[in-house]
Amino acid sequence: MDNNWESNRINFYDNIYKNPNNHWRKELNFKFDNLFTQIILGNLKKDHKTMLEVGTDGRFFETFLKNNNHNLNISVIDISSKAIEIINNKFKTINTFCEDFFVFADSRISNNEKFDIIYSNGTHEHFRDLEKSLKLTKQLLSKNGFFLMAVPNNLGYDINKDQQVEGFRQLNGRSRQMEWHLFLNSWKKIIYNSGFKFTFFRGFDERIGFIFYMYT
Repeated sequence: MDNNWESNRINFYDNIYKNPNNHWRKELNFKFDNLFTQIILGNLKKDHKTMLEVGTDGRFFETFLKNNNHNLNISVIDISSKAIEIINNKFKTINTFCEDFFVFADSRISNNEKFDIIYSNGTHEHFRDLEKSLKLTKQLLSKNGFFLMAVPNNLGYDINKDQQVEGFRQLNGRSRQMEWHLFLNSWKKIIYNSGFKFTFFRGFDERIGFIFYMYT
């Protein structure tokens, strides 16, 4: 599965997003979207002009764009053409980029392009080179910006209670994605080593168990 995941992950996500009522459109997900909207708007500054979502299915903006207390130039990056298609169909004003995050980040960094707000919910845990992904995110972030990242507490799942070992491996359960399984202290150490300062919030469900508000 490990090698197949690396080569077939685009098809994996394309197949999920073909279904308009996929399993990421549950009431729980919308509750978290509301929480993250409140965090972002609560920390929004007058000089914040740009926002980037890393990994998208469009669902978050159904909540976020209901609020008119911002005038952000929003962009999204995702490897799935179906995810990008959802955004393009629903939100005409959002800039979309269908490409690998590492390629996207290198290109923007080389052009000294920055984002004031970066948002990632359930994405960074899928990057095998997690620390590099965080360092690139830091380079994309403007001086006075912030990065809001939410990841699952995979080792907190009941299904993993007998497998309390850290590593990048396949999820137990239905989706069988490859993700980092890390204890909280390991997440904090990797984030710190990536050069971020941060505030930690505990999610109200293990599926989005760890929330980090990061800045430089």
